[in-house]
Amino acid sequence: MPPPSSRIEFEHNIDLLLENAKGVIDSGNKDLIRNKLWATLPHLKKVSSLPNGRMDLNTVNEMLTLQGNMMDWMKYDKNNTKT
Repeated sequence: MPPPSSRIEFEHNIDLLLENAKGVIDSGNKDLIRNKLWATLPHLKKVSSLPNGRMDLNTVNEMLTLQGNMMDWMKYDKNNTKT
């Protein structure tokens, strides 16, 4: 799983987490919602924006970084291989 090579890719990976959390909440699946409330949303709430609208990278913790990278890797892995 390669790390992002630019800030744009990094922000994209975190945006994938936001999009996924919104999708889970909209799904109405109580088990998935409980999991997101416990595992992801507390960390996402701490992410803030800079005055220019960009994401403040100092507020993104390692858990979000790893989860976002994993989601990007799983979503765009062309061969869908498991290692």
